[in-house]
Amino acid sequence: MKNYTSFYLLLLSLCLYIPANAQEKMLHGRVTDAASQKPLPFVTITNTANKKLSLKADADGNFTIPAAQSKTTYLFSYVGYKSRSIAVSPADTAIRVAMESDISGLNEVVVIGYGSQKKKDLTSAVSSVSGKELSEMPVTNINSALQARVPGVQITNGGFEPGAGTNIKIRGINSIEGGGSPIYVVDGVILSGDIREINPYDIESIDVLKDASAAAIYGSRAAAGVIIITTKKAKSGRSSIDYNGYYGVQKIYRSYDFIGAQDYIKLRRIALSDEDPDAWPLNDPKTDSVVFSFRELQSLAAGKSYDWVDAITQVAPMQSHTLSISNGIGRNKIYLSGNYLNQDGIIINSNMKRYSMKGNMESAVTDKVTMGLNTNFSHVETNGVGKGTYYSAVTQSPLRPIYDSLGRPFVELDPGSGNIVSDNPVAMARDAVNQAVDDRFLGNLFLDYKVIRNLNFRSSLGLDVYKEQKFQYLPRNTSGDGFVKGGVAKVENFGWRDWVWENTLTYDYNPSEQHSLNILGGFTYQKRRQEWNYEEASGFPTDVLTYKNIKAASRRDDINSDYWNRVINSVLGRVIYKFKDRYIFNFTARYDGSSNFGPENQHGFFPSVSGAWRLVDEPFIGYKLKSLMSDAKIRVSYGLIGNQDITYDKIYTRMDASAYPYNGNSQTSGYQLGGNAGNSILQWESQRQFNTGFDLAFFNSRVQASFDFYNKNVHNLLLNQALAPSQGFSNKMINVAALNTRGIDISLKLWPVKTNNFDWQINLNWSKYTSKITSLLPGRDSLSPTLKVGEAPNSLIVDYVFDGIYQEGDDFTLNPSGRPGDARVKDLNKDGVINDYDRAIVGRTTPKGWGGVWNYFRYKRLSMTVFTTYMYGHDVYDRAYTDYLYMGQGRNVIIKEGLNYWTPTNTNTDIPRPNAFGASLRMLRNGSSSYATEKGDFIRVRDITMAYDFSPNLLNRLKVRSLRAYVQVMEPFLFTSYRGIDPEINGSTDQKTDIYPRYRTFLVGVNLGL
Repeated sequence: MKNYTSFYLLLLSLCLYIPANAQEKMLHGRVTDAASQKPLPFVTITNTANKKLSLKADADGNFTIPAAQSKTTYLFSYVGYKSRSIAVSPADTAIRVAMESDISGLNEVVVIGYGSQKKKDLTSAVSSVSGKELSEMPVTNINSALQARVPGVQITNGGFEPGAGTNIKIRGINSIEGGGSPIYVVDGVILSGDIREINPYDIESIDVLKDASAAAIYGSRAAAGVIIITTKKAKSGRSSIDYNGYYGVQKIYRSYDFIGAQDYIKLRRIALSDEDPDAWPLNDPKTDSVVFSFRELQSLAAGKSYDWVDAITQVAPMQSHTLSISNGIGRNKIYLSGNYLNQDGIIINSNMKRYSMKGNMESAVTDKVTMGLNTNFSHVETNGVGKGTYYSAVTQSPLRPIYDSLGRPFVELDPGSGNIVSDNPVAMARDAVNQAVDDRFLGNLFLDYKVIRNLNFRSSLGLDVYKEQKFQYLPRNTSGDGFVKGGVAKVENFGWRDWVWENTLTYDYNPSEQHSLNILGGFTYQKRRQEWNYEEASGFPTDVLTYKNIKAASRRDDINSDYWNRVINSVLGRVIYKFKDRYIFNFTARYDGSSNFGPENQHGFFPSVSGAWRLVDEPFIGYKLKSLMSDAKIRVSYGLIGNQDITYDKIYTRMDASAYPYNGNSQTSGYQLGGNAGNSILQWESQRQFNTGFDLAFFNSRVQASFDFYNKNVHNLLLNQALAPSQGFSNKMINVAALNTRGIDISLKLWPVKTNNFDWQINLNWSKYTSKITSLLPGRDSLSPTLKVGEAPNSLIVDYVFDGIYQEGDDFTLNPSGRPGDARVKDLNKDGVINDYDRAIVGRTTPKGWGGVWNYFRYKRLSMTVFTTYMYGHDVYDRAYTDYLYMGQGRNVIIKEGLNYWTPTNTNTDIPRPNAFGASLRMLRNGSSSYATEKGDFIRVRDITMAYDFSPNLLNRLKVRSLRAYVQVMEPFLFTSYRGIDPEINGSTDQKTDIYPRYRTFLVGVNLGL
């Protein structure tokens, strides 16, 4: 018995010893980024001998694993980093694992529409931008952050006032009369209109589908390209709180140098005397009484002058704050964020405020069923100023007082007519109302069901609800209708309710290691209800209530409304086949039915095919070549996509309200046919696009290059055909024209230096395209001066050709009443008369190339980013600059360069002499000539950012996950020969004045993670 007792005591001692020893024999470690030394959270750690013993590091990169009883290999893997194998011996008690980022990006997942695909398997032209890259340049509109970052995507500003939108083209011109903007897909919801309501900090990634193969899955709406936006969601196994905020100021940095009061006085006198020196001699008090108004004469006598531009502009603050909370632990993942943006404008009383809230929830209901909800709500308030406000300020007489004795904007009346002499820009900015309120809700409810192994069903219900309200009021102290009608109020309501139901089945079939198939099939249903109404009234007893009591008006000037309903049914499918992981084929098709068209042409079929050959994975690529070449892939695609962006009144003839005389004495209300004849047999605009490209990487992906060539033939283009008056209609929309666009997109990524302490990364891209109309109406090669076969649609600048200034002794046959110092234009057809037949193509607005250069430098925890954009080979119609040069035709204030005008002793100039009635400009039939067209080439440093990431030791003491502070300047430098304010905005011939000044922004910001 004693022996048994001893045995049990020994056994008990061993049992107690083993756990104690096991607790002592634990291996502790930490995973960090090799370059920045920052911890990597939730890295997957796999025991290669026993995968059941695998685990994840915690939020700070720390991990604890049982000590090895024998030599064991662990595999550390993390998205965006190279996997690393570490051999652990029984003697090891602590290890530190430094992981290098996978700069090749080949394993990154790209969203391709109704699915995703690894970047290395792409067969079509898709470009991606991460949310981190977008947040590098704080902007109010996502498109602005995409400028020059994606090859083939051309983005220009629609203006610089707060809330201004952007114009975007993907791979050139895609239509003449139809819509030319891409569609946006946000978390599966297909959107219309702008996307300024989305907070850029809520974006995880943006994928741009550029060729027909990539976009064909969206069929009839993809002709102008597709932009897929994926918003942030909770990360698995991680909880976090993040704050991103910045504060900055905006200052005018590029403006004209206008003449001062003394030069203005002198020029006004000279300009009137030039018309008739005998009737209006210089420096004569009687002449001054004609030149200047009573108020100007008072200022002249008192020696006073006024700075109008300074009165309406300001140094404008700007701030943004985003707080997000994420919880990915357990079966339910939740992401919540809120954003407040407040941007004041450079012009007083202009402002935009945006309040947005985002919520994502995903729940693993069972092992087979996952449900989720994505929502985004935004409320945007915009205060704008009239388009003529800034122009009025820069052209206002510096002798006219800004305020009256009571501090109100001064209003000067013409004693003869009783009308306002000139608008007071302060009154236009401060007293006139120009407000807009936008509310938008985006929602997506989805269900994923794993039917069987590798077969997945997804059902998604998306909702897009938008409402825009515009309120305008022109008070009595503004000229035009505001003064004449005793106040004018305008109220406009516009909105839509758009919902889409999508159902897809996805099956992955992998019969062997050499073959794999991904098969997608589905159907969608989308319906939109859109409404618009408008009311205008005038004659108010007071301006105090503005538009808020419209029933007080004595006149109802206009009441109007519109309604639109649309349905789109679709069936779609896609097959992706891979053979040996290096031969990849993609077959996509979509069949759309749209109520936008008449019964005969409501359906369209949009197929595509593409393939890729991963040359780098071929066995015949030897070891030596593979040691240099990290990637080599060739891509080819061809597909058909469409454009169905037309309105009902192009298909059906509109009925407009009208009144008819009855018995010769009274009128009876009724209806009449609208001016456009409906065409029920209109068809889709169809686009056939071929794309070929290659992707290369060398030296462990330190050099990456991508090249694409595309050729697009667009058929059945919509055109307005002018009709004879006998038909009772002015025009009719028909499918008749054709267009060809071809171009090249190139991107290059370089890592010249990559060490633990210092990094230097360069991203470059370059794009170009050529668009040409190949046919118009039968037998016609031109429909207007800017719409011609062989030219890009509406890209021509057509004007008279400037021929210098008339000198003494010149032939004045073309200008019989002319004098030396007059502007002169050429008689191109030599008929002795200047008329419309002497106008010619003097410029083309399509650039020969554009792109961007992004430089990133990092020394330890200090980093700097420099982003530069460029554009060249295009012309800009700069009417504003030429107007500011010339004294006459109503212009009085000119820029200082305009002082170099013609005189008998200053003949070597191209600026006409001053004349109060514009007599020296009479040959400029529309007020301009080719002199207003100039080269728009530029290089713009768009953004410089200096940032500091605080050390892990400090973060641990502060109990925070990450902390980054930065300073930033936006638009610091512009290099151009363009003489106007901005070569990116004054590109169209209808842009005759500068409507809003450009500004430079200085910011300080912080990113904090808990």
